[in-house]
Amino acid sequence: MALRSEPSSMPTSEIPARALRRGGAAGFTLVELMVALSGGLFLSMVVFALARDTTRFYQREGRIASATLAGAIGFDRLKADIERAGYLSTPNIQTDPQNCTLVAAGSPAGMQALAAVRIFPDIPVLTGQAAFAANIAAGQTIKPDSIVLSGSYAATDEYMVADATDGTTITLQTNNPAMARLGYLNTSVASEQKALLEGVFGSTAGQILRYKDRKGMIYFGTIQSVAGGPQPTVTLSTALPLMRGGSNTCGIDGRGTGDSVNVVNLVRYRVMDLQADTTLSPPWMPLFNASKGAGAVGENNRTELVRDMMNAAGNTIAGTVDVVAEYAVDLEFSVMGQLLKNTPTLTLATPPNTDFTSFYASTSTGDRPQGVRLVRTRLSVRSREADRTAGVPGGLFRFKLSATTNDWARVRTFQADVALPNQRNIQW
Repeated sequence: MALRSEPSSMPTSEIPARALRRGGAAGFTLVELMVALSGGLFLSMVVFALARDTTRFYQREGRIASATLAGAIGFDRLKADIERAGYLSTPNIQTDPQNCTLVAAGSPAGMQALAAVRIFPDIPVLTGQAAFAANIAAGQTIKPDSIVLSGSYAATDEYMVADATDGTTITLQTNNPAMARLGYLNTSVASEQKALLEGVFGSTAGQILRYKDRKGMIYFGTIQSVAGGPQPTVTLSTALPLMRGGSNTCGIDGRGTGDSVNVVNLVRYRVMDLQADTTLSPPWMPLFNASKGAGAVGENNRTELVRDMMNAAGNTIAGTVDVVAEYAVDLEFSVMGQLLKNTPTLTLATPPNTDFTSFYASTSTGDRPQGVRLVRTRLSVRSREADRTAGVPGGLFRFKLSATTNDWARVRTFQADVALPNQRNIQW
């Protein structure tokens, strides 16, 4: 018996569209496509904006991290140099009881004020420098200090004297550990030996020589030249005092055999605008051209923490200028020491109070730098580019880069108390 299907009672209008297509491919309506595209575009915009802000935040944090790292490295170098101050030098040439050098008005400027540590508040004066002027106008006055350290920084040894009969030409012994460590015994070529001596005593005239006799008395002179060979010599511009009989305490006795000599370096740290400085040789301006070409605000008036060496006359020795920390904006010092000899009390002195001037008088006479036992040091560096539009009152947290725009860079500050082991027993 044949089977028959009953006709459907469902109206055609209620039959699903997919059933009417009878095997046709599924699809989206135009409205669905527009909604999907709009949602995707909106999501892309959000992701793009988030990625842009994330990249910008990463770059900003990377810049301040770089400034922090560079500042920390420079600060460590500054601390190491301060800690070595006074090594094979004098705490204060003006009052050192072992000093036999007559310090008078005609003496070289660097020798007149020779001390292990000398601090100069608010020097160099940077109030006219563009970036510092902008901060002053914004109510944020910053006045960096500078510091001059003396000691044997070029070498750690004293070199034994063979002959100093005339007080001017000092012949050195060669068969001793100090010359062996210098490498003098490894070559017989006079020019190479001279180069080794110049690495210690300087390749140009003007550095300070410290001469110590067998009685423990010390003398200071200005180095004129050095020479290598079997009998290496150091020649001074002015003769040291000689002893010719009598009961004088000072004066080189006899030939001076067995006495010792060493170089005394003057190391200075200060904040400088190297682009604007025209006194240094060679000039530093060309090194900043590429950085300025990037167009970052503040590159035309950036400042750095600079280390250089000075000669006996107080002039910078060519080729010794070194950038220790880039984008440095402040350098401050205080000292702690004994205002009176043979007293256990230590006084914290901050410039420009009277306690500080007792340690560092502006004339460098009548002061007491030999009483300093500790130097409190603070260095501030900024990031390369601005990432803020306002300063923070109450401290050096941000640095204004321009007088015409509200571009502020973040600042990182390092502080440490650095002891002076070479002055721990000075009681005069």
